[in-house]
Amino acid sequence: MKKILSIKILTIIFFLSGCASTYKPIRPQTLNYTAKNEDDGVFFAYKYDVLAEKGNAKYAKREDKRDVKVIAVKLTNNTDRVLNTVDDLQFYAGSRSIFLLDPLTIKNTIKQPVPIYLLYLLLSFTNIYVTNNNSTQVYPIGLALGPGISVGNMVVAGSANTNFFDELSEYNIINYNLQPGETIFGIIGTGGINYDPLHVKIKE
Repeated sequence: MKKILSIKILTIIFFLSGCASTYKPIRPQTLNYTAKNEDDGVFFAYKYDVLAEKGNAKYAKREDKRDVKVIAVKLTNNTDRVLNTVDDLQFYAGSRSIFLLDPLTIKNTIKQPVPIYLLYLLLSFTNIYVTNNNSTQVYPIGLALGPGISVGNMVVAGSANTNFFDELSEYNIINYNLQPGETIFGIIGTGGINYDPLHVKIKE
């Protein structure tokens, strides 16, 4: 009965929390962009589902659940003046203007939860019972198993969230001054859109 109970507890824990996963960088400059357009002298290319494509399943799942899109982009200024991505450019999904989320907001919205892995501490009560010659030996393996798995997953999740935020910050294009002839690669985030075609226009 104790063995069956331990298996049930273990199953519940894995169902609720699973295992933490590392973050695999998107590196937008390495991607192949098939969706592209040019408007008002601004060349714009973009790619949806970059988190899933790079194997970041946990982030991609939360991206869908929280109705946020993380998108890799490429921008080229083909005009003869400096264009600020906030003051001079407007991003659109279809015919509707959209606003870009800052890196911290994106990270906090779809990051891997860390405290949930404290559930693994329940494994601290797991024992192995070995019966020989009518005597039973009890081995409290949970005392090492529970804290070890819990701390390990929390470290992995926390590190992954940090790496995710670092890349979002590195490729943040908000309030960037795009020089004439310059090309930049970025990672943007926005909410409340599906897979609408994106484009960029110069503000009037």
